[in-house]
Amino acid sequence: MNHKELLLIEAVNTLLTKSAVPATLTIEQCAVALAMSMTSFRRKLRQEETTFKLIQQKYLNELCVHALLTKQVSIDNLVVKLGYSERATFERAFRNKFGVTPSQFRDLSLIGEQSNKQTLSSIAQNMSPLPDSCLQLLQEKEQDSLDVGRVVEIVASDPVFTGRVIGLASKAIYGKTPRNTQEAISRNLGINTVINMAVIYGVKDALESQVEQRVIEQSTHAFLIAPKFFQLMRKSVAKDIKFDSALTEQVLIFALLGILLLTHKNSAKHELILHSLQGINDLQSLNQHVNQAMNISIYSASTLMLSLWHIDASVIKQLNHLDKVSQQKIKGSKQDDLELFMLSCLYVLATRHSDFSELEEKSQLLGLENFTDIKALLFTEN
Repeated sequence: MNHKELLLIEAVNTLLTKSAVPATLTIEQCAVALAMSMTSFRRKLRQEETTFKLIQQKYLNELCVHALLTKQVSIDNLVVKLGYSERATFERAFRNKFGVTPSQFRDLSLIGEQSNKQTLSSIAQNMSPLPDSCLQLLQEKEQDSLDVGRVVEIVASDPVFTGRVIGLASKAIYGKTPRNTQEAISRNLGINTVINMAVIYGVKDALESQVEQRVIEQSTHAFLIAPKFFQLMRKSVAKDIKFDSALTEQVLIFALLGILLLTHKNSAKHELILHSLQGINDLQSLNQHVNQAMNISIYSASTLMLSLWHIDASVIKQLNHLDKVSQQKIKGSKQDDLELFMLSCLYVLATRHSDFSELEEKSQLLGLENFTDIKALLFTEN
């Protein structure tokens, strides 16, 4: 996506910003204002992998939360901008979505000072250590001394993790039920997936008393299904898109770990983040608002944890890159767009949002023809 392509999205957002009631602005009005035919307007937006509906809905969602976080707009004025006929209707819709009223959400944003990397880093550093089996796997991977036999040996030393490996490998999505740990690792999962699993389960155990169980369970489920999701995605993307499979798998598994750190009970604004997770179904919008409220992004919070465990530097580098792309600080590649789409899918899975319409529309814009399969894997898998 080059700079010229970004101009139309920016132009539409400018029109929405200038509109007294952006919720009522129509695609026809935008096309006229930009001196474009409807056909040309739609075609150029599609070239930017978006639609007017997506731009407008994203703008309204971000306007709503941004206004409540910054107090720049009164709730009464916000009601008008969002197209509601009366305040009570807006407050009821907001409460149904976020679990609190707009005023309560605004009050939660004022609790404590803005968090920073130092505060969250302290929380991460005080977490219980990862299990010995996990640390051993990470250490020997870094030394490039692992093979299937050695991984089986390390896993076997930890009965709890052994049970988890067998349990995950026995799920239907991984094929034939393994007869033993070696089959589970060599045939069903693979060495890299097992190592990544060890980290995820270690984090889950370390945080289970500090993060709401619902968040821990749903997030862990999303992280663990990421490798199989990536396999499905690779079959549907254009042949000219080349992924570094091991790196991309780690990015998908670890990118959203920061959610667990941000919802930690010792994090100043953990209640605000919990309600934001409930109400915001778009990962990019959530990341923007987390940054605004806490001066740190979800991806940066993830890298704080990963750096403590000496996870591959390439993973941290890619997360920092995707963070910049997500915030539109730099231009992303088609591969970046696909990775961010996959993370958006995993976020919806982790938060149990039930509206997939924006993801489905985005999948069509990216040229993916198997969203039905994606929904079947992610949103019906138990």
